[in-house]
Amino acid sequence: MSKRRRNAFFPSSFGGEDIGQTEGSSGGGPSLADHQQQQTKLHEKYAKMEMEFNVIKLELENRALKAELKQKEMIDELKALKKKMAKMEEQKEAAEERFSQFQNDQKKIMEKISELEKQRRQQQNENMNKVIFDQFSQLKNDQKTLFAKVSELEKEHEQRKMLLNFRKNCWDATICPEEIEIIGDKNLIVNHKGKGRRPVFAKHPISLDNSSDIFYFEITVLKKIGDSTFGFAFKPEQTRLGEPTYAYENNGSLKATFINGTFTFPQRINAKYSYGVGDTVGIGVICANRQIIFTKNGQRLDSSDFFVAPSFGGKLFPFVSLVHSGAEIEANFGPNFQFDLTTL
Repeated sequence: MSKRRRNAFFPSSFGGEDIGQTEGSSGGGPSLADHQQQQTKLHEKYAKMEMEFNVIKLELENRALKAELKQKEMIDELKALKKKMAKMEEQKEAAEERFSQFQNDQKKIMEKISELEKQRRQQQNENMNKVIFDQFSQLKNDQKTLFAKVSELEKEHEQRKMLLNFRKNCWDATICPEEIEIIGDKNLIVNHKGKGRRPVFAKHPISLDNSSDIFYFEITVLKKIGDSTFGFAFKPEQTRLGEPTYAYENNGSLKATFINGTFTFPQRINAKYSYGVGDTVGIGVICANRQIIFTKNGQRLDSSDFFVAPSFGGKLFPFVSLVHSGAEIEANFGPNFQFDLTTL
């Protein structure tokens, strides 16, 4: 039988080798030596595939170990997040369970391939070879699906790492107006030394497209506040309301505005929402449904109709804007908040 005819029976993933017959064999069937040679090549291929899967597993385990080491270094800072960390541990266990399932599925694939090889040796007609070829194609598709699951696990790990980075946020002194002084070794306290509205932005923005978690921060008024605003802006260049922003003003006003000054939602003003010296107020966004939340002294305020537009795919920058000289606030980017995020 010619090499062209023999290759038609099997997929190219076997390197074009004739598993059924070899060059120079008679029409009566392949020799025992040929079968042994082909079987050896198959075993080498399977061993290589298994090695690649083990490498993937080791890489995932290594990343998981690095993540655990990072968490140990932050243990003092993350004590208040026990409930959150428990949830993340459950996610990790679920990921390990899925990876274990991936290994079991791969083992089943290898068993199926071995069974197909046994069937090939028992069947010499072209119709049976066609059936085996189709089954091999399906197995290759199954392998692609399993690799996609591994990629999904890596993305989940990156999302958890990004969440930890956000909680280490601070005010960005590099784009701070000269009238604003950022105080403290952690760059969390803002003091207004001049006159007029002056904003300051957080160093790290948030992206709604890269996480299914909740981003939230609080400010505490340390000294006279006067007119003040804090919240989320669409870009650092924004300095006033009337441009795209989700904001909470000291007079109790909750706002969401466009560039043309039109409110995207009804402006809500409630005297009970106003804040001054000693108050702690917060703002956050639930990434899963893009809802904006506001809090005062640990209590959630009514903002059920405040949402980030579904079409918005950019980043949100935490900011605070002070007007009067002497005004001073301190930010808290986590993890220990007055408001309990687990109630959301």
